[in-house]
Amino acid sequence: MRQLLALLGIVAFVAIAFFVNSARKNGTLEHRHATEKEAASCQACREEEKKRTVEEIRSIPYLEEYIVDVIDHGSKQNLGFKYGDMPEKMADEKAAPKIAAYVVTLAGLQPTHPEWVKEGHTFYVSNCGGCHGEDGKGVHGTFPDLTRHPLLGIEKRIREAAPLK
Repeated sequence: MRQLLALLGIVAFVAIAFFVNSARKNGTLEHRHATEKEAASCQACREEEKKRTVEEIRSIPYLEEYIVDVIDHGSKQNLGFKYGDMPEKMADEKAAPKIAAYVVTLAGLQPTHPEWVKEGHTFYVSNCGGCHGEDGKGVHGTFPDLTRHPLLGIEKRIREAAPLK
């Protein structure tokens, strides 16, 4: 009897492991990457990004998420600026969402956390203002204008989500 229970336990374990592994391969389970390079080359992640609708990409929460992602992980979009793409870790992880709240206001929009704008402005001036200017318009066109809506990187994603026919 013990051998039968042990065998059933092993079969159950293998079945669950098989299900979890196949679900990961199919993209039905959330997954994480050990490195930024691994994430950038993940086909499932690229396909998931393509599924986002234009309305979602134009939303304030998406814009804030995008800004935080660029601050934390850098920009690898080749947008054509003289000094290239923004490197990663340009501000502390805790400051990034507050900076995003402030940057949203530069385009005349209402952030999801307006209570972060004042502190976000302080972080923005000390972390971002040197390149993007205190007004957010970019210094002499060598860095992106953060007052435009949509931002260039967002505009690129909108074109990819709904290509012109």
